[in-house]
Amino acid sequence: MSRKMMTAVLSAIMILTVLCSCESAFPDDRLDFYWRLDRIEYRDGVNFQGEPCEYKDVDNIMFGFARHIVLIEAPGLKQQHGITTEFEDSIRLDYSVYNNPSLAGQLEKCGLDSVVSTFKLEFPDRQHMVLSGRKTILRFRKW
Repeated sequence: MSRKMMTAVLSAIMILTVLCSCESAFPDDRLDFYWRLDRIEYRDGVNFQGEPCEYKDVDNIMFGFARHIVLIEAPGLKQQHGITTEFEDSIRLDYSVYNNPSLAGQLEKCGLDSVVSTFKLEFPDRQHMVLSGRKTILRFRKW
């Protein structure tokens, strides 16, 4: 083999080694995106105020996920950034950093039962996501 050929082969191997060993910037490419909340289902048939409600169709509530941050945008709710912690098949959304007692009531409109909520995370297909919590099931569509 010529010296140029050997140098090219070794360079290609080094580049492939570096590329394969790098950690992805976003650990869960399925989750990291902008999601539109389509529906909130209440597990026991009553909403957070104790009123009967099987489900709630929602408009204009968006969840954005990137790395370890979640953003909620909803009418009447100031944009709220939270911290996500992913486990094997679940995710925790934590908004306790705000130390705001009225925030829990605002997050209820988005299907979260408290400022720290844990959900089972499912992806039925590439365009949909389901978060199943203790009191609610949130159904999303990729935006």
